[in-house]
Amino acid sequence: MKKFLLGTTALIGAATLFATAAHAEGPAVTLGGFYNFQAGAVDQDLDTTGSATSGLSEYNAKFRNNTRVNVKVDGKADNGLGYGAVIQLQADVSGDGDNGGLNADRTYLFLESNAGRVELGSQVSPAKTMRVDASTFSHGTGGVDGDFYNFVNAGFANTSGAYGGGFITAPDLPLDGGDQTGTNATENATKVVYYTPRVGGFQAGVSYAPDSGNRGTAAGFTTGADVGQASNVIDAGVNYTGQFDQVGVAASATGSFGEAEAAGTEDLQAYAVGVNATFRGFTAGGSYGDVGDSLQLSSASGDGRFWDVGLGYEAGPVGVSVSYIDTKLNDNQFNNTVVGADYKLAPGLVPYVEVNFFDLDASTGPSNNGTAVLAGTQLTF
Repeated sequence: MKKFLLGTTALIGAATLFATAAHAEGPAVTLGGFYNFQAGAVDQDLDTTGSATSGLSEYNAKFRNNTRVNVKVDGKADNGLGYGAVIQLQADVSGDGDNGGLNADRTYLFLESNAGRVELGSQVSPAKTMRVDASTFSHGTGGVDGDFYNFVNAGFANTSGAYGGGFITAPDLPLDGGDQTGTNATENATKVVYYTPRVGGFQAGVSYAPDSGNRGTAAGFTTGADVGQASNVIDAGVNYTGQFDQVGVAASATGSFGEAEAAGTEDLQAYAVGVNATFRGFTAGGSYGDVGDSLQLSSASGDGRFWDVGLGYEAGPVGVSVSYIDTKLNDNQFNNTVVGADYKLAPGLVPYVEVNFFDLDASTGPSNNGTAVLAGTQLTF
């Protein structure tokens, strides 16, 4: 009888253990993403030699699509620790022209508690995620940080420096402008990121990347002496959000610092500040950035800066905006006026249209100016 009772007790204990394990909840996996179909038509005047008499008028229309599948893993331990991972998969029928990765764009693990949030992996830095500028409320494809560059024939071969085309075409710090310059691997370099909790409307973030060109697996390691790349990169940001009666305010200050890898190039030292205000459906704001001579040749003729401003309005499902950006990098000047509109046709389904009036003026070599019209529909799921 004693042996029977002991055996029965053991079976009950084992059954209880397995029952507990079976009912324990593991991390939840959610699937999301977006599909974006886009049509663009450009009327441009491309000067391939820098001569005022050698302009090439060109009109072209093209279709493109951009598809991404996001896998998010969310778990929570008994002690309150949140944890999980984010995997953003590319799902297009061809390679990504933005050098965003053949299979995935961003992949990182995160840990979150009352002490803040840590992210480990290939992810954008706080200098990008915490910024405030005209693009953060623009409609269409993003205003001054939109998609016009996919359709414009800039006519520029990649040159030295983090801005591969020799122009600043969006309110990005040097290592965060991958979409416009084809150097997106620097934007999503493998890094460690930390964000504080938001207290009194304020939040801060900082990240560290040993090499701005290293991304993903060891197969993505770069040489450590690459033009346009930096080592020991620290990106930091602080922003504020607050509501005062009917006026909402958002502001940010961000910076990026690192050591130039290539000989004869300058270290990375850049910063940006921005502010937006909202009132009864209207939002106005902009930003200013100074990138100095970050990662440019020491013999380059000048430094870099940008500023942008915009005004947006939302009424129910309709959103409209107008924004303007003006930049300079080594005497190459760029400006773009963008008018955009979109309409929330159904949950997650947003048709849009956008018109860009752009001017790329190079100190030497190719220049371009014209009008780019973009229209499309994005489904977010």
